[in-house]
Amino acid sequence: MIEEGKTETIREEGNDSQKVQLDLEDEEKESSTSEQQKDIGLKRGSTGGKEKEIERADDTPMNVGYKIVDGIRYLDPYWAPWRTRTKGRWIGRKLVECFAQEFLSANKHYAVVAAKLGRMYVNGKQITDTDYVLKNGDSIEHWGHRHEHPILDCQIKFVADTEDLLVVDKPASLPVHSCGQYSLHTVLGMLRTQHNITGLRVLHRLDRTTSGILMFAKNYRTDLEFKETLKKGHWVKEYVCKVDGVFPEEEIPLQPANWNVGDGKTSVLKAVIDTGRTHQIRVHAQFLGHPIVGDQIYNSDAWGPTRGKDADYQKNYEELGVIIRDRHKMENWLEEVLPGYEEMMERMATGEVTPEPPFIPREQRPEKDSVCLSCNVIKKPPSRAHFSLNLHCLKYETEKWSYETELPDWAIEPHKISNEADS
Repeated sequence: MIEEGKTETIREEGNDSQKVQLDLEDEEKESSTSEQQKDIGLKRGSTGGKEKEIERADDTPMNVGYKIVDGIRYLDPYWAPWRTRTKGRWIGRKLVECFAQEFLSANKHYAVVAAKLGRMYVNGKQITDTDYVLKNGDSIEHWGHRHEHPILDCQIKFVADTEDLLVVDKPASLPVHSCGQYSLHTVLGMLRTQHNITGLRVLHRLDRTTSGILMFAKNYRTDLEFKETLKKGHWVKEYVCKVDGVFPEEEIPLQPANWNVGDGKTSVLKAVIDTGRTHQIRVHAQFLGHPIVGDQIYNSDAWGPTRGKDADYQKNYEELGVIIRDRHKMENWLEEVLPGYEEMMERMATGEVTPEPPFIPREQRPEKDSVCLSCNVIKKPPSRAHFSLNLHCLKYETEKWSYETELPDWAIEPHKISNEADS
């Protein structure tokens, strides 16, 4: 056994065959394709084809207001278009049918109501026909009222800024790029609005709640060069995490790190991963019986009495998936719909509706949208655990380059933090 609170190294080999990894949040499903960034929200998951991984400026406004409350940054709602082209699986199907099926965050009647109001455009023409059938090559646009999720009020720190690369220390709580109900509240969005930096190519990604090293290429040549070395496994990826319990030496091969922290109840570990699958470190830590402290997804008794240790869930994968997703949704986004909204949307979907004039300028649209679901709910303030995870990307390196951040406060001995603050 190692001493309590010892910081050790886990080497992840990427063998997840007996572990369950769940995709629970839109913001966790960050496909790195540029097409998804400009999607109207019809899409969940991969686009079905590999696109250039480059952030492109769109019609999202640059001057959206916000407020800071208790260290949390709340963005004002704003109007913006979602744009995409007809996917193969949509051809021959009704526009409103595709929208309702795949744009899951809206009211079930919203697609029909939005079409009747004239907020759908196909090939630049306003479409109010709810029976319109999509054709190959159709360009689709939907003007909607966006409510982005809040993030922590943290600044993006620059680690390196060269002719070819931008390397930042990503704060927890914001995704890398647009996904779900995040657009401006993303790393790329904040770099664009706060630093006027655009045209970046995403070299890798970090989960929304994970902090640390994040790298972008500034040109096509660098993008290809770095991704080729990543594909060949030349990158060494080093993380730190704080887990429940005192981590025992005999569980897996360990290499002691050079700093210690702990209170006898938790351990800080250094994890070196060979691949980089979604939630890889979080799943491994859970499987070993030492889930990451405060992990709302994987550190829960919903996984069974042992919280998923050794994959002992005591239920089948289908039952487990339903339980975890329902628990996660209730804990984070429990919202009470205002009385009368559901009935109003049903009446509009089945009755006569007067279309809005086409191409209404953003500045002439109302601050509140009567058919917007987010405008018609009482929101539950998110917990602090929703924003951040005790998981930090400390260093990425190859034989030619190395970029590293400082350790997060939770990975440093408490007395050391106090001494640094006093100096």
